[in-house]
Amino acid sequence: MILKEMIKVEGKTPTNSTQPEKPLSVAEASRQIINTKPSVMDCLKQGVVNFSALAESIKDQVAALCGRKSVNVDSIKMALMRYAEELRRKRQTLEQQVSKILERSILELKNDVAVLTISHSLFPIYIDKIVKLVESSRFLQVTQSTSVFTVVTDLKTKSKILELLDKKNILEILEDQSAIIIISPPQIIEVPGVISYITDLLAENNINITQIISCYTDTILIVKRNEALRAYKTLEDRILFLRKLASQLGEAL
Repeated sequence: MILKEMIKVEGKTPTNSTQPEKPLSVAEASRQIINTKPSVMDCLKQGVVNFSALAESIKDQVAALCGRKSVNVDSIKMALMRYAEELRRKRQTLEQQVSKILERSILELKNDVAVLTISHSLFPIYIDKIVKLVESSRFLQVTQSTSVFTVVTDLKTKSKILELLDKKNILEILEDQSAIIIISPPQIIEVPGVISYITDLLAENNINITQIISCYTDTILIVKRNEALRAYKTLEDRILFLRKLASQLGEAL
C-alpha cells in the first residue's frame, strides 16, 4: 500500500515551477516609462514640469505595466515627484564633479593640423615607418577602428606620410584643421559626463567637432581651423567662469 502511494506521488505530472512575473508597482512603472523619454527626464531634473499633466499623459501606460485596467493619477503624480527629487540630487552631484574637473583643466591650441583616413589593410605595412615620425613630429595621433586607421598630424608630418603611402589607399584627407587639447586632472577617468558637457557646450555654439581623441587625461578635439579660435574661447570662458564661481563659493563658505 505504501509502495503504491509512493508510485502515485512519483508519477504525478510536475507542476510548472516558473513563477509568473509580478506586476510592477505604480512607482516602478512610472520610472520605467520616464526612463524612455530623455527630454522628459531633463525637465524633471530641471524641476520644470507639470506633474499633474505628465501623470495624466502616462496613466494608460502605467496601468498596462501594472496589469490593471486603471490606476490613480495622484499615485503616479507622487511617484513622479519622488523620482524627480532623486534625479535632481544625482544631477547636482554629477554637475559638481564635472565642474571640478573642468575648473582644474587647461587648454592648448595647435593649428595647421590634417586628418588622414587610411585603409586598414594597408596601414600595418607602414606602421613602423609612421611611428618613427613621432620624434620629429610636432603633433601625431593614430587611432584604429574596425575598418580604417585615422592619423591626425601636423602638415609637415602629413607630407612625409603621403610620401610613404600610395594616395589611392588614403580614403580621405581633411586639411585646415586645428586641435584643441584639454588637459584635465586624473579624476576625469572616473567621472562620467565630462565629454558630454564639452560637446554639448560646443554644439550649443554651433561648432562642429571633426574628431575626438582621448589619451589618458587629455581630450583632443579636432575642429575646422576657421572655428578653432571661437571653440577655444568658448571652452576657455566656461573654464574661467567655473573657476570664478568655485572661488566665490569658497569665500562664501
